[in-house]
Amino acid sequence: MLTSSEKKFIRDWEIQKEGPKWKYYLQYIVAWSTVLFLSLFFLLKLIMADRSMGGWTSFYIVAPLSVVLAALITHLVYKTNEKKLQRISQKEEHLN
Repeated sequence: MLTSSEKKFIRDWEIQKEGPKWKYYLQYIVAWSTVLFLSLFFLLKLIMADRSMGGWTSFYIVAPLSVVLAALITHLVYKTNEKKLQRISQKEEHLN
Protein backbone atom coordinates (compact mmCIF):
# COMPACT_ATOMS: atom_id res chain seq x y z
CA MET A 1 0.00 0.00 0.00
CA LEU A 2 1.35 3.39 -0.97
CA THR A 3 1.47 6.17 1.57
CA SER A 4 -0.54 9.32 1.02
CA SER A 5 2.65 11.32 0.38
CA GLU A 6 3.70 8.85 -2.33
CA LYS A 7 0.29 9.07 -3.98
CA LYS A 8 0.46 12.86 -3.83
CA PHE A 9 3.96 12.82 -5.33
CA ILE A 10 2.82 10.60 -8.22
CA ARG A 11 -0.19 12.82 -8.93
CA ASP A 12 1.78 16.07 -8.71
CA TRP A 13 4.74 14.83 -10.74
CA GLU A 14 2.50 13.45 -13.51
CA ILE A 15 0.80 16.86 -13.74
CA GLN A 16 4.11 18.74 -13.79
CA LYS A 17 5.73 16.68 -16.50
CA GLU A 18 2.58 16.59 -18.64
CA GLY A 19 3.31 17.40 -22.28
CA PRO A 20 6.65 17.50 -24.07
CA LYS A 21 9.81 17.36 -22.02
CA TRP A 22 11.17 20.56 -23.61
CA LYS A 23 8.21 22.55 -22.25
CA TYR A 24 8.98 21.40 -18.73
CA TYR A 25 12.64 22.32 -19.17
CA LEU A 26 11.84 25.72 -20.71
CA GLN A 27 9.37 26.64 -18.00
CA TYR A 28 11.64 25.72 -15.12
CA ILE A 29 14.84 27.07 -16.68
CA VAL A 30 13.17 30.46 -17.06
CA ALA A 31 11.86 30.35 -13.50
CA TRP A 32 15.15 29.21 -11.96
CA SER A 33 17.14 31.68 -14.08
CA THR A 34 15.11 34.56 -12.70
CA VAL A 35 15.51 33.41 -9.11
CA LEU A 36 19.22 32.72 -9.51
CA PHE A 37 19.93 35.95 -11.37
CA LEU A 38 18.30 38.07 -8.68
CA SER A 39 19.92 36.08 -5.88
CA LEU A 40 23.41 36.16 -7.39
CA PHE A 41 23.12 39.82 -8.33
CA PHE A 42 22.14 40.94 -4.83
CA LEU A 43 24.62 38.61 -3.11
CA LEU A 44 27.40 40.08 -5.23
CA LYS A 45 26.18 43.56 -4.36
CA LEU A 46 26.47 42.69 -0.65
CA ILE A 47 29.85 40.99 -0.91
CA MET A 48 31.74 43.32 -3.24
CA ALA A 49 33.28 46.51 -1.89
CA ASP A 50 32.71 48.37 -5.16
CA ARG A 51 28.91 48.77 -5.32
CA SER A 52 28.91 49.51 -9.04
CA MET A 53 30.25 45.96 -9.69
CA GLY A 54 31.70 46.83 -13.08
CA GLY A 55 28.39 47.74 -14.73
CA TRP A 56 27.57 45.63 -17.74
CA THR A 57 30.50 43.30 -17.19
CA SER A 58 28.94 41.81 -14.08
CA PHE A 59 25.62 41.48 -15.91
CA TYR A 60 27.35 39.56 -18.72
CA ILE A 61 28.81 37.19 -16.13
CA VAL A 62 25.79 36.74 -13.83
CA ALA A 63 23.14 36.31 -16.56
CA PRO A 64 24.75 33.35 -18.41
CA LEU A 65 25.84 31.80 -15.13
CA SER A 66 22.28 31.88 -13.82
CA VAL A 67 20.95 30.27 -17.03
CA VAL A 68 23.55 27.49 -16.88
CA LEU A 69 22.88 26.83 -13.20
CA ALA A 70 19.12 26.88 -13.86
CA ALA A 71 19.49 24.29 -16.62
CA LEU A 72 21.58 22.11 -14.31
CA ILE A 73 19.10 22.40 -11.44
CA THR A 74 16.14 21.68 -13.73
CA HIS A 75 17.84 18.60 -15.15
CA LEU A 76 18.79 17.30 -11.69
CA VAL A 77 15.26 17.82 -10.34
CA TYR A 78 13.72 16.10 -13.38
CA LYS A 79 16.03 13.08 -13.13
CA THR A 80 15.62 12.82 -9.35
CA ASN A 81 11.83 12.91 -9.60
CA GLU A 82 11.82 10.34 -12.40
CA LYS A 83 13.95 8.00 -10.28
CA LYS A 84 11.64 8.52 -7.31
CA LEU A 85 8.60 7.80 -9.49
CA GLN A 86 10.25 4.64 -10.81
CA ARG A 87 11.14 3.53 -7.27
CA ILE A 88 7.56 4.09 -6.08
CA SER A 89 6.18 2.24 -9.13
CA GLN A 90 8.43 -0.72 -8.45
CA LYS A 91 7.34 -0.71 -4.83
CA GLU A 92 3.69 -0.68 -5.91
CA GLU A 93 4.24 -3.56 -8.34
CA HIS A 94 6.05 -5.54 -5.68
CA LEU A 95 3.15 -5.05 -3.24
CA ASN A 96 0.57 -6.22 -5.82
